[in-house]
Parts: sequence; structure tokens; C-alpha cells
Amino acid sequence: MLEYMLFLIYSIIAIIFMVRIIKADPWWRAMSMSEVEEFLKRPLLMRLGVMDKDGYPLVHPVWFTYEEHRFYLTSSIASKKVRLLKENAKVYFVVDDIVDGRPRGVRGKGDASIIYDRDITTKVMREHIIKYIGSLDKPVSKRLLDEISNSVTIVIEPLFFATWIG
Repeated sequence: MLEYMLFLIYSIIAIIFMVRIIKADPWWRAMSMSEVEEFLKRPLLMRLGVMDKDGYPLVHPVWFTYEEHRFYLTSSIASKKVRLLKENAKVYFVVDDIVDGRPRGVRGKGDASIIYDRDITTKVMREHIIKYIGSLDKPVSKRLLDEISNSVTIVIEPLFFATWIG
């Protein structure tokens, strides 16, 4: 229940304080918020950086959705990233691509929270499957949905976006 209350509080804060966009590279222009939102709809991987207990970065490629100024991820409740996020919720992320020879991307810092709610995790996982696999009916889709009881949702509240588009 506490996790859900935090989720609601973060939702209200995100609506009040839109994510700030800064120019990431002097050679390229920054994306507008509408360009960022359109870019993040594509089935690209996010590289999520967390800190291990020895102070070294650990980077994971992850599926994500971006809605209402937040990133939503799912993970096994027993995963190393979930264990590390319980200790330190500060993250760094990057999503990038090259389109027609032009690099573009979004990176930034954020604060992560872990949501232990099966209904929310099921919703997020279904959205990920549609985005990355294209169908809920494929065998891998069904296997992923069967693992929901062992999964959590990770919500990332970005502090800013550093963006570039060539």
C-alpha cells in the first residue's frame, strides 16, 4: 500500500514539474518534448545504470515504456538490479539510435522506485510485449506473462533529459 501511495505522489509531482530538456552535445540540436515523446515510443532498448555495492556502475539493457513523464520497466523481483535499487535508487539512463545516418538520443539522471503490485506489473509487461514483440499471443509473450508473479515494476522519475539529434 505504501508503494502505491508513493506512486500516486510521484504522479502528481510529475504532472506539476515537467521534465526539463537540456542540449547534450554542442554539435547537435536538442529535441523538443514532442520529439522526445515520439522517439521514446520506438522499440529501443534503454541502458539503465545502477551502482553496485563496491561503487562501480552496472549497466543493464532493459525494455521500457514512457508515459506521463515517467519510465516504466519490469524486472524479476530477485534480479541484481532490483536488489541494488533497494540500496540506492539513483539511476542513469540512455536511449539512443541512428536514423538515416543521424544520431539521436535521450539520457539523464533519475530516481527509481519499486512497485510491488501485480496488476500494475501485468499492465506494464503487456505494454512492453506489444511494443517490443508485437503480440501477446507469441510463445515468448506467454512465458513473460507467466512470470508476472515473480516480477516488479520499476518506475523512474527523470530529473532531466539531455537530448541530441543530428
